[in-house]
Amino acid sequence: MRILHVTDTYQPTVGGIEVLVESLAGRQAAAGHDVTVLTRTPKQGPTGVQPDTGVVVSRDLSELRRLVEWADCVHAHVSAFSPLTLRSAEVAAASSTPVVATVHSMWGNAWPIVRTVAGLRRWRSMPIQWAAVSEAAAGPVTRVAGAPVLVLPNAVDTSRWAPAARVGDRTEDVTIVSVQRMTGRKRPLALLSMLKRARAIVPPEVRLRAVLVGEGPQRREVQRRIAAAGLGSWVSAPGALNHAELRELYRSAEIFIAPATRESFGIAALEARTSGLAVIGHAATGVSEFVAHGVEGMLADDDAQMVDHLALLCTDRALLDGVMAHNRAHRPAFDWADHLWRAEYAYTTAAERLPVRTSARVRLGSVPTS
Repeated sequence: MRILHVTDTYQPTVGGIEVLVESLAGRQAAAGHDVTVLTRTPKQGPTGVQPDTGVVVSRDLSELRRLVEWADCVHAHVSAFSPLTLRSAEVAAASSTPVVATVHSMWGNAWPIVRTVAGLRRWRSMPIQWAAVSEAAAGPVTRVAGAPVLVLPNAVDTSRWAPAARVGDRTEDVTIVSVQRMTGRKRPLALLSMLKRARAIVPPEVRLRAVLVGEGPQRREVQRRIAAAGLGSWVSAPGALNHAELRELYRSAEIFIAPATRESFGIAALEARTSGLAVIGHAATGVSEFVAHGVEGMLADDDAQMVDHLALLCTDRALLDGVMAHNRAHRPAFDWADHLWRAEYAYTTAAERLPVRTSARVRLGSVPTS
């Protein structure tokens, strides 16, 4: 099957959508499909056939129509601002190429704009199979599509992120980790405030360590505020860490905290949960796809409740140990076998939406089960 993934952002940019598309394309190529990625991310990134996966990467936007005609199915990955991706969905629909448009963002405040554009572009009349990465993200998409929206959750390599042996002897100390791009939408500055408030609640004999992982435009301000508030003895912002470094950090950590209120899924949080950490996130986000309150972690309605949950887990060691034991014993369902199956189902459904059945174009092959 010839699959065209279209994404406005791609490597060398690092983020959830970029990681997901690169991983999905590589695994589909490994399953025997012909896979191309079209992106408008600047040309300094790799192009052509990728030697490690066989995926073809194009950064030439003039190739859009040719690639849509080449493809058996177009998978458009929609983020907060996606002119290329949305245009590719329209072009595919007009040419009777099956198309899946997966929304990777919480439209939230952008909903009025999206609704207006959808009306002007007549998206409801087009045979586009809409999808979203979580139930939380799917709500606004359903109102745009006017038809059922598939939930196509993100995935991680659950074997790679399986819990490793803990480092050191068990103590009452608690290590808190957050992994995010240091941008306003991810709310690292709000997290600093929450950490400071939690430290004031947690008894001083419970030693806390917080590690805020990630790069981005707000990292320098995060470091400045850590120093200004006198938090440097227990809060650090080391920048980006690779997967091996993160897995090593998780061996000595207990809690992962996701402060974003517009998190459509939360790949980093899922990786931490797979590694056995207790996860704290906002209830109205995609984190709730894989965290049930009191089971895999705790879900908050606002920042004040998030502080309370963090303080509780830091002081109630029996509760924290119970959550971690559950997470270490139960691997989450959001692995690549699940995602590849869901993607295949979405492509078939997209073909069935076309006015004239062209399902012969969608020649689905087997996908790996692990």
